[in-house]
Amino acid sequence: MNRTRKRDSSARRGAPGERPGTRGAGQKAKSVPGGRSKAARSLRTARAAPPPVASPQTARRKRKTPLTLEDGVHAALIGAAILFAVSLIAFAVFVVAPSLSSAGFAPLPVTEPDRAAPPVAAPRQGLREAAPPPGTENGGMVTIAPPTVARPPVAAPHEGPQSDAAPSEGTENRSVVTGTPPSPLLAAPLPATPTVEMPAMATPPRDREQPVPGGRKTLAIVIDDAGNNLAELEPFLQFPGPLTIAVLPGLRWSVEAARRIRAAGKEVILHQPMEALGGEEPGPGAIFAHMESAEIRRIINKNLDEIGPAAGLNNHQGSRVTEDAAAMETVLAVCRERGIYFLDSRTTAGTAAPAAARRLAMEIGERDIFLDNVQDRAVMADFLREGALRAERRGSAVMIGHTWSPALAGLLAESYAELRKQGYVFATVSALLAEKGAR
Repeated sequence: MNRTRKRDSSARRGAPGERPGTRGAGQKAKSVPGGRSKAARSLRTARAAPPPVASPQTARRKRKTPLTLEDGVHAALIGAAILFAVSLIAFAVFVVAPSLSSAGFAPLPVTEPDRAAPPVAAPRQGLREAAPPPGTENGGMVTIAPPTVARPPVAAPHEGPQSDAAPSEGTENRSVVTGTPPSPLLAAPLPATPTVEMPAMATPPRDREQPVPGGRKTLAIVIDDAGNNLAELEPFLQFPGPLTIAVLPGLRWSVEAARRIRAAGKEVILHQPMEALGGEEPGPGAIFAHMESAEIRRIINKNLDEIGPAAGLNNHQGSRVTEDAAAMETVLAVCRERGIYFLDSRTTAGTAAPAAARRLAMEIGERDIFLDNVQDRAVMADFLREGALRAERRGSAVMIGHTWSPALAGLLAESYAELRKQGYVFATVSALLAEKGAR
């Protein structure tokens, strides 16, 4: 019994080298060195080997697909675009460029942009509207440091309308004969000096452009903006001839400036601040175009009482107010009531003052030249010569300068004697208007 069980067990296990389950019971398997079968080793080798790599020819054969109609259209469009671009470049290089050169076209020169103008110096103790150049309007001004000015002797004080004409008017004019060589002041060229000029508007023709019979040549010089600084005012007080000086109201030195001007024998007028088109602040005691007539009257009368007695008034800034016909009629009505004159500084080409004066049957003065619109002594001398030539053509000229132009004070003092030799007469604005009214 025991032998039979052992034999059965041995048959189930199989012979050495036989994998269980691969062969039937009792069958021997072929062995290989190492005790493993060929099938097992082949299986292991197959698992460890890398997958086969296809050759390039095989890959191309696999990827090769037939081109569609859409692919052909795309390729044709790309080729046409490239050909068109090359044609344009060739046309520009070989046809257009030679034709432009033969026609005389050349590239524009590259220029350096204009440099900015030097900054405009701010006025002292108050704002003022820029004065336009002679014969123009709405210009600007540039200030410079004051040079040393030799002061001539002070003229004897006197009141009322002034004129430096000789006692015999005919004698004064007969000293000038036609064909006399011009003096160095009016004929000698001045060295060119770099200046900064501001934009301006042209002044329209005046009503009175006819030469005055008799050959009288009267110059009326007005100096604006007194009341800001007494030191600036002093050189003008020593001018040897008649001078009209306009005083701003409501400033620290307004009353004292007016007193000193009268003591020096010069004519005092009110430099009435008025609203400007540019919106600049005109300063204390100003009138505005939107004001009612009663308010304008009140302000002007108050300013005249402050610096009075005054012979007249002119506008400080005022390009907006002087263009307002109703406002100017009110201003001129106050002047007529107070027995004073009005001088239009003409800070705008559209001033309504002359028309308002005609409606009121009044005689007003009008500015001809701004002397110090450019703060350069040589340019000021040119403006002075222009004013003298206007006076020679028309009989008179009104020229305006400013107290903050120290070079102007010296120029006027040095030119006075020479202009007198040439037969020019200096007068205040009131004397000039009285002379015109008597003609």
